[in-house]
Amino acid sequence: MEEQIVITSGNKYIDIDAYAGIFAYRKLLKHMGYSAYAYTSAPTNESVSDLIKELGFTFDSVDFSKPTKYILLDVSNPQFFDAVVKENDILEIIDHHTGFEEYWKEKQVPHTIEFIGSICTIIFEMYEKNHLENLLDSNLCKLLMAGILDNTLNLKGSITSKRDEESYFKLQKLGQVDENWRMEYFESCYAKMENHLSQYLASDIKIEKVSDTLPEVIGQIIVLDKEVIFRHQEEVKAVFQKYPRWILNVIALKDGKSYIFYGSEMDKVGLEQLFHQPIEKEYLLLEPFLLRKQIMKTAREQKQK
Repeated sequence: MEEQIVITSGNKYIDIDAYAGIFAYRKLLKHMGYSAYAYTSAPTNESVSDLIKELGFTFDSVDFSKPTKYILLDVSNPQFFDAVVKENDILEIIDHHTGFEEYWKEKQVPHTIEFIGSICTIIFEMYEKNHLENLLDSNLCKLLMAGILDNTLNLKGSITSKRDEESYFKLQKLGQVDENWRMEYFESCYAKMENHLSQYLASDIKIEKVSDTLPEVIGQIIVLDKEVIFRHQEEVKAVFQKYPRWILNVIALKDGKSYIFYGSEMDKVGLEQLFHQPIEKEYLLLEPFLLRKQIMKTAREQKQK
């Protein structure tokens, strides 16, 4: 009996990068004659917005009593694999979270694990390598474009590579996708955020002692437009009011800047020392933006000097 190939991802949730990659890889493998299925038992997060769902891609029902091999996308740590995956039956792993290269090398499992912005870039490059770009219709191009946009933070994140940028614009041309679709996608992802801002803020607070210049409580939120935060400053303060010291890194995708709000005079002084610039407003402005992990890394490095 021919083995079926199940393409899947993580067990907690899947984002648009994994979602798009799964469907795009399924089409490529099916064209090559494989019995390939798109599957997940995990929920999708907000990056798989209503705009994306309207493109019409659906996961397959899979009979796991049949001989099955697995391809994992956007994950390489076995701890986070979809529950259906059997490690001994893994056919391939494609990920952009480094750290498990040696593990899979020892197990002799074919893997592509590289530091790049998006899995969708790798999948698109596979289409190019096989000269099968003609298989990508407009909707599949949009799907892959969304994966690249989300994981590179609008092509402005530090993880963005030249390969990500080139793949995005090739897909845009190939699918004849209007430039305005980029903002339509982001607006669809963040449309509901303003009504649930407190929930979003509270769900992404990291508590870790890094250095004396930073408070232990460091929040982060990604918004389309900075005005969302400015309209709700009192709500922001209410989320953090139980903490004597805190900062909130607000990444605005439209202008590509970080607006770092702070909870006390001590936090303000710490930010001034960390970034060597005076703060004259209720926030520190950084351009281009920095992710929270980059801010923490900067603090650690300064502490070691």
